[in-house]
Amino acid sequence: MGEATQEQLNNPLHGVKLLDILEYLVEKVGWEEMGQITGIKAFQYRPTVKSSLRFLRKTDWARTKVEELYLATIPAPAPKSVVELWEAFIEQNPDYKDKELGEWFNFCDNEKDAKECAQLTRDGIKQATSTSLWWFEKFHADLPEVGNIYVVTDWYKIAKAIVEVVQVDQIPFNQITEECAAIEGEGDKSLEYWKKVHWEYYSREMEEFDEKPIEDMVIVCEQFKTIFTVDNISKEQ
Repeated sequence: MGEATQEQLNNPLHGVKLLDILEYLVEKVGWEEMGQITGIKAFQYRPTVKSSLRFLRKTDWARTKVEELYLATIPAPAPKSVVELWEAFIEQNPDYKDKELGEWFNFCDNEKDAKECAQLTRDGIKQATSTSLWWFEKFHADLPEVGNIYVVTDWYKIAKAIVEVVQVDQIPFNQITEECAAIEGEGDKSLEYWKKVHWEYYSREMEEFDEKPIEDMVIVCEQFKTIFTVDNISKEQ
C-alpha cells in the first residue's frame, strides 16, 4: 500500500473506522438522539451496533449523516496559539508535565464580551463562570471537576490565559449569591448585573431549541484561578 496523500491526511475521517465512529456516538449522544438528529429510523427501534453497521455500509446517505454528526461532535483541533501557550506553561511549570492539553474556549457569544472576559481572566479579575446545567445536558458535555485546566481565548481563538478549576457548585439561578456574582468579575460585579446579563445569555442559547430559562433552573458555577497567561511568556523572553 502507498503512503497517504496530503488530502487524506487533512481529512479528519482518514483512518477512522465506521465501527469506532458508531461506538463513539452511541456513548456520547445515544441512539435516540442520533435518530432524531440524522433522521435514521433504524436508530430509534431496538438498534444494535451490528445491525446499524450493516445498514450504514449499504446506505450512503445514512453513512454521510452519521459521519457529519461525528465531525460535529468530536473536539476541534487546538489553534496554534493555544498549543504554544500550553507548551510554554508546561516548560515553566514541570509539575504539570503529565497533564494533557484539554479544553479550550472563549467566554460569551459575541466578540466584545469574549474579548473583555478573556482580558479579565488574564488580569485575575474574572475567576468564575456560570453555565446552565441545561447546556451540559443538551450537548452531552462532561460536567466540570475540580482540577480541570482550561485555556481561555478571545473571540478569534487567540489564547490569553490558562485557568484551573478550584470549586464546582450547582445552584438554582434564583439562589445565586452576591459573592458568586462578584467572583465572576464582570460589569460592576453586582448580583443585579449578573442576573441581567446571564438571563439574556441563557435566553439566547435556548431560543434556537424553542426553550426558555426559568427562575429555578440549575446553574453550574465553576470557580477557577488563573495560573498562566501570555504575559508569562513575555516576561521569560
